[in-house]
Amino acid sequence: MAVATRTPQVKLGQTVANGIAPSMFALIDRGVRRRPGIAAQLRGKVAIRFREDIAPARITFGGRVIRIEDGDFRTPDLAVFGSLPHVVQLTITPMRLGIPDLRDSRGRAALMRVAFGRVRLSGDLVLARRMLEMMAVPAPDGPHRSTRAPHRPGRVRDEAVWIDVLT
Repeated sequence: MAVATRTPQVKLGQTVANGIAPSMFALIDRGVRRRPGIAAQLRGKVAIRFREDIAPARITFGGRVIRIEDGDFRTPDLAVFGSLPHVVQLTITPMRLGIPDLRDSRGRAALMRVAFGRVRLSGDLVLARRMLEMMAVPAPDGPHRSTRAPHRPGRVRDEAVWIDVLT
């Protein structure tokens, strides 16, 4: 007998004036609706810390509730540190198997940001891969669309978008 996977509810917690929790909430809520199976598997505490004067964001992935709020964790399962544009670019770069796509120059650029320490990930890297996969934003039609494969009618696109203006 198969057990139905329950999609976690996404909740916005505490916010502060210089925080981005509402923006993270919107991104994660959208990701949960698009990829509920991945969202249901995520477990752990994530702290996203910024170089700029922006409050850290903390995300708690639980079986029933995903809570996003401004604040930090002393000992998160995954810590992400970098400038806001570099962190955002990681979440919207073309992905393959939960990591930036090496076949795409934008994916290689995202990996170079990590390699050169512009973005640091520490802790549970499996959690990082699944979180990025869940949060991937599909490519829109237009100048920033990937040119790897032509779109075929009737086929669903599941590529990710790159925002050049943030670099």
